[in-house]
Amino acid sequence: MYKVIKAISINQDLESNWNLFQCKDTKDIDLTIDIDSSVFEYSGIEVFSKMKYPLVFRSVNTLVSANSDWSKVNITLLDGKDDGLEGALSAIIMTHLSIHNGLLLHASLIEFKGKGILFVGPSGIGKTTQAELWNQYRDALIINGDMALIHYENSKYYAYGYPIHGSSSYCLNRRVELAGIVVLEQDLENKIEELTGICKVERVMHNVFLPKWFEKGVNEALKTLDGLLLKVPVYLLKCCIDQQAVELVERVLFK
Repeated sequence: MYKVIKAISINQDLESNWNLFQCKDTKDIDLTIDIDSSVFEYSGIEVFSKMKYPLVFRSVNTLVSANSDWSKVNITLLDGKDDGLEGALSAIIMTHLSIHNGLLLHASLIEFKGKGILFVGPSGIGKTTQAELWNQYRDALIINGDMALIHYENSKYYAYGYPIHGSSSYCLNRRVELAGIVVLEQDLENKIEELTGICKVERVMHNVFLPKWFEKGVNEALKTLDGLLLKVPVYLLKCCIDQQAVELVERVLFK
């Protein structure tokens, strides 16, 4: 069951962690994705007979169409190949969530004392490494090492696991209320400071994925981001790979 939205249903098994996030109980489903390869050619014309909705985008060999509220999506695999399928699925989830109080972030996510911490930053900065330090020194649970979803519900912001996890091996279908966001910078010594104003916005914004093919979704996602930054504290952690980095974050988030 993909818990950040009520449930997601995909009409075939996939060779990835997407199967961990599906729900077979049809009464709970609010996002349905149909995948097929039904393409036929007639007099030099390719006909995509299963495309039920306006064509939105193409990802390599994957064509995607969706209804207006992105609750029903059709995918056609050109030549029966699934190149681009994972990217298309990610774009679909991102777009659906954008108009349902959600965001997709490039971040590692851990759970500690029932609360979530997001480590954000570019690839190679050490997001998974910081998560593993927390697991080593504080027995924290690593939910995902590379990607996370944010959802606003019941006046709180929650982070969720995600099927894609980059080069890390951590991938759990789990929800946790957010305690804070930590922007990472590598340094020779450990320092932490709370970010405010435009600096806070810029540092987090670099790690947010926006559905730029869907104007309404972009606008709604930015509203969700604005609320997130008002509600959840953001810190800049200049750090080494050691226990003190964990202690600094613990001190400010769990006083």
